[in-house]
Amino acid sequence: MRTGISLTVSPSDHRRLTALISDRNNPQKYVWRAEIVLLSADGVGTVEI
Repeated sequence: MRTGISLTVSPSDHRRLTALISDRNNPQKYVWRAEIVLLSADGVGTVEI
């Protein structure tokens, strides 16, 4: 697990990223990036992502 690095996502940003993930018209590369941001904000490590 990483130490010393924290990522916080505001509730409004969390909603926007979740909406981006659920929209089937978005390019896959944006969906992947949004998923990585949300997982990182939840404290999931790089290896698990």
